[in-house]
Amino acid sequence: MFAPLGEIIRNGIAQTTPSGLFFAIGEQLNALSGLALCLIMAWSHMDNPRRNGTLFMSIGLVWFLLCGVLCGTLGIPSLWTVIPTAPLVLLVLRWLTELPWRQLLLIVATASYMVAIVYYLSLVIDVAVLGADSTNLRVGWPGLVNLLLLDVIALVSLWHPLHDSIPATFDSPSISKGFWQLIWLFPFVSSAIVVWCMPADNSTLLDSHMLEIAFTVAVVYSCFMVLAYFLIWYMIQQSDRLLAARRRQHYEALQTLQLQHMNERIREARQIKHNVRHHIHSLQALAAAEDMDGIRSYLDEMSKHRLLQPAPMQYCEHASLNAVLVYYCDWVRHLGADVDVKAAVPQYININNAELCSMVGNLLENATEAITQQTQGERRLKVRIRYRSGPPAALFITVDNTYGEADTSIEQIDGDLVSTKHGGTGLGTATVRETAERHHGTASFEHSDGMFRASVMLCLGD
Repeated sequence: MFAPLGEIIRNGIAQTTPSGLFFAIGEQLNALSGLALCLIMAWSHMDNPRRNGTLFMSIGLVWFLLCGVLCGTLGIPSLWTVIPTAPLVLLVLRWLTELPWRQLLLIVATASYMVAIVYYLSLVIDVAVLGADSTNLRVGWPGLVNLLLLDVIALVSLWHPLHDSIPATFDSPSISKGFWQLIWLFPFVSSAIVVWCMPADNSTLLDSHMLEIAFTVAVVYSCFMVLAYFLIWYMIQQSDRLLAARRRQHYEALQTLQLQHMNERIREARQIKHNVRHHIHSLQALAAAEDMDGIRSYLDEMSKHRLLQPAPMQYCEHASLNAVLVYYCDWVRHLGADVDVKAAVPQYININNAELCSMVGNLLENATEAITQQTQGERRLKVRIRYRSGPPAALFITVDNTYGEADTSIEQIDGDLVSTKHGGTGLGTATVRETAERHHGTASFEHSDGMFRASVMLCLGD
């Protein structure tokens, strides 16, 4: 079986002119450049990219050389082998990277568009130069030179946007999953349009008017694609900047609240100092009357005053996190709730202070709001924060708080808890979950028996 097949291939190559076989392989190098574009976009998301990238390109080179021999032997257009290769590239990239399918589809569709438009332009230029002497749906010397030149220009000019700009948007915290589920259709449909617009034979392009239209459409559409990608990248960058600004604003608001809290504690200390002499006078009067029962009763009432209740000022060594804990826990304690806090976090950990304080602040702020709106029953807040040095290092956070059973604003949509009133919900929930996902962790929210529970785990590296 294999011997006759090998004989057929050898005879086919022998009957193919060297120039025809050479041009067929040259056309496949265009597809190889598309493979390189995929590799550039997926580079930063690959494990051991140097080894896997070299292996990826080596296998691709062998594959496309074989496809070139096949196309040159049988005289079939290159697209007949390039189009079926795209799904194979998608599967290999899925195996080499941790990217989801929707982003891999964007990568492959973008590279496919570049391959299709470059081949289309090369075919148009080949017909423009050779005219009736051009080979049907195949490039000659003019087309091949243009093909290889445009491939090099594309790889050089698109290196920065494809290697640095576009892959960076894959991890953008401001972009929802729904965006990536749809945006890959843009280059995919564009590739389909380019392939559909290709002439069935070169006779269509021999008319000078049709040739001008084909060339103009290819150039204008390529400029449109570049502009569209730039606008998408720009909008994502602007969304990231707005999100970062909101985080800074939230962090600054926390700092303002902490300052207000310190001023309040200072004011309370002054109030206690101011009232001390009145208490002394009252005690002196009771002592003069030898009213020991009155003294005991008076001292017992004083000891229960909220201003004299001991409030911890140091929960953990991490200064910024400790300030957030002190503020919110004192706030909840003044509401008459039972507060139980244990935190073991060192002064320096591998996470931005603003990001950490924003996440914990969101959890505690929503928990405080839920306790504030609670009209009956016991009020409780329990916080546990523990840092594990690893490797790998990790941060574990749990916040449990009571809420009013009569309030039914906690809802579940697509498996996620959504609410605008209770702890760990609403925009705070989305921010916490997004932060956890960005640090390769998890965030879960559940409620039962009047208690809301938020659990977060962050992977902070070694």
